[in-house]
Amino acid sequence: MATVSIGRAGREAATDFYFNSLRFVPANVAWAAAVLAALFLATLWPPAALLLVLAAAPLAGIHRLAALVARGEPVSLSDFVDGVRRLGMRATAVAAGAGVVGLVLATNLLSGFSGDGPLTWFVGATALWGLVVLAMALVAFWPVLADPHREGASLRRQLQLAGLVVIGQPVRLLALTLVIAGVTVASTVLLGAIVLFGIAYASLLATRWVLPAADELEARYEAARAAR
Repeated sequence: MATVSIGRAGREAATDFYFNSLRFVPANVAWAAAVLAALFLATLWPPAALLLVLAAAPLAGIHRLAALVARGEPVSLSDFVDGVRRLGMRATAVAAGAGVVGLVLATNLLSGFSGDGPLTWFVGATALWGLVVLAMALVAFWPVLADPHREGASLRRQLQLAGLVVIGQPVRLLALTLVIAGVTVASTVLLGAIVLFGIAYASLLATRWVLPAADELEARYEAARAAR
């Protein structure tokens, strides 16, 4: 698969969702239900907010549907359930780790920019870029995790490949991450959109761009290793 433009990935994602809406809408609703349940419990007992990491399991299931579509394979709603079951634990572990890293970076960001000296501002700026890179890495990781062509890859290998996408296509991946963030924010403002299709479309968009980029970069990397 050759690397595609973000615009083309967006058009393909829209087409994918249109023809597979009967699979993606229920999957998106399941993800939204997990998030809303965690938020409701958090209003009763604040530490329950930690349960938000469990929404990573249905998110992995949505990405499995997206990866199957991108690879040209037949899909059904059972593939979402299978993705949750087979990828849920790994997805939750990565989400928990990313949450810890994100919390540390956010704390450094706030403390850094609330300071009154160049050193604290530098800390804040570094933390800000750290959050950006973390978001980019997550955008690259989810499609790699769900890719049926990399079913047997270890978590370490999947993280390495996501990192290769970050390093190999930083500008385009940053642009994609900003687009996905915009889609997520816009669909959150329109609550019905985030519940019904916002995350599903974002997953399709990420998958349609990341998998071709990962395939190409991995092939280059393996060719360079073989030439040594």
